[in-house]
Amino acid sequence: MTSEPTAVPDRLRVARLAAEQASRTALDFFQRPRVRNWAKEDGSLVTEADLATEERVREVLAELAPGERVMGEEFGGSGGNDGHWIVDPVDGTENFRRGVPVWGVLIAWSAGGQVTDAVIAAPALGRSWSASRGRGAHDGDGRRLRVSTVADRAEASFSFGGAHEYEPAAMARLGAFASGFRTAWGIGNFYGHVLVAEGAADGALSVGTSVWDVAAPSLIVEEAGGSWSDLDAGLRLDSGAVLTSNGVLHEPILRGVRAACATVDEDREQDEERDEERERT
Repeated sequence: MTSEPTAVPDRLRVARLAAEQASRTALDFFQRPRVRNWAKEDGSLVTEADLATEERVREVLAELAPGERVMGEEFGGSGGNDGHWIVDPVDGTENFRRGVPVWGVLIAWSAGGQVTDAVIAAPALGRSWSASRGRGAHDGDGRRLRVSTVADRAEASFSFGGAHEYEPAAMARLGAFASGFRTAWGIGNFYGHVLVAEGAADGALSVGTSVWDVAAPSLIVEEAGGSWSDLDAGLRLDSGAVLTSNGVLHEPILRGVRAACATVDEDREQDEERDEERERT
């Protein structure tokens, strides 16, 4: 592995400093015996740590990048082609509140419709990952990240998030598809995607996502030589789902997860297309 270039882009430097400060705030809450939490309007949970951590990120960004817009999960904000920060203060709140160390602080910079710099910090794991467009992806020790070269699904590892995130029928179909991999894990949130970037996993799926869940992981995987897309094979951060992969397996995994996650209407359309194909042949 090669080392990270000495010159660090300004946006990446700012994101790292903000992530470092936010990690301290979040870790302080994580080490407490109890953290207050409550349900949002959409049913997802938020804790006092989420709010305090995003506030800390915004404070650091206001100091280091004054006047720049911030879009965050907890306090909102808007984006724009002229550039803005995208912040998920605690990705993995369910893990966080139960004392599971797999949660992270996600910060990205987007301009001109593209994410150009990203940092993910997992302070309870003592790990971090970052990327800057065109400069590669690296871990916190400066080691260059590379996706795997596994080309056989039967030898591949797949992460599909939590079963609670899927409708029962979709989960059953996804489970059947996942059984064709050598290993398949319900590793949720950002972690499955950074495993893809490290070459430790070959594909990772997240559903029910928002822009702040996807922005940082997508760039880190891309700069590690992998691929990412939504379930329509597009590159939208706001589509509600993201698949990352080592690139070699992207198309076959995408076909499988699309079929697994199809709605009733999509199932009907696929049945009609198959019927029409049979009639033509």
